[in-house]
Amino acid sequence: MASFTDTFERKEVKYRLNAKQHRCVLDALAGRMAADEYGRTRITSLYFDTPSRDLIARSLEKPLYKEKLRVRSYGTPLQSERVYVEIKKKYDGIVYKRRVGCSQAAALSYLMGGVPYENACAMNPLADPLQQVEALAPRSLQIAREIDSFVARYRNLRPSMYIVCERTAYAPVPGGDAEGLRITFDAGVSYRDAMASGKHFDESYHPLLGLGEVIMEVKTGAAFPSWLVEALNGCAAFPSSFSKYGAAYEAVERAAANCNSAAAAIA
Repeated sequence: MASFTDTFERKEVKYRLNAKQHRCVLDALAGRMAADEYGRTRITSLYFDTPSRDLIARSLEKPLYKEKLRVRSYGTPLQSERVYVEIKKKYDGIVYKRRVGCSQAAALSYLMGGVPYENACAMNPLADPLQQVEALAPRSLQIAREIDSFVARYRNLRPSMYIVCERTAYAPVPGGDAEGLRITFDAGVSYRDAMASGKHFDESYHPLLGLGEVIMEVKTGAAFPSWLVEALNGCAAFPSSFSKYGAAYEAVERAAANCNSAAAAIA
């Protein structure tokens, strides 16, 4: 059966790199890591939040513990193709992810229509029968119950923000010295406000990065290898607390404040 990893526990460190730093890191990866079998992939994440976006507002306060709920898709899936409903938690710098894979139609029915996960999967099956079996396996049902608890805890969750990016993921080459390390580069990071309505409704995506910039994430359960530390120091690349959803939320808040200021000035 083709399976996917439904649980992650690892350290994830982000870096906001300019074009020169990006090239420097890629040079350091040569011979040690290579783009994985998926190559460059478009990723779309739909984040859910309360009407006043309490989840992301609290997350930006940098508490010891924070959590998010999203639906993530790779490429442009059809309604019967797999997407992932994920809880992402972060405690004391360690990231924990729990996710279930189901059809896009099932995910939306589950999170937006209030249909129980198992029923949503049965009514909206995946095109791949093996993936459908996996979606309803006992482990997936257990994770769905954890998602249910999340939804019950915050109540009235709704689609908040779409985030898209073009991701290239690097994995260790056989026989190299980067075992257990995974590095991703996200380019073209953009957002669309899913809560916008009326005169503020806009279907276009708005960029969050400057020209040539990428977000690099180093994901590992151990210390960074010395060659990576040297490369990062050599190009003066330092960890960044950049949150895609957080940056999008702040951009929306700034736009609203500017709009209100302009309206007040006219009045």
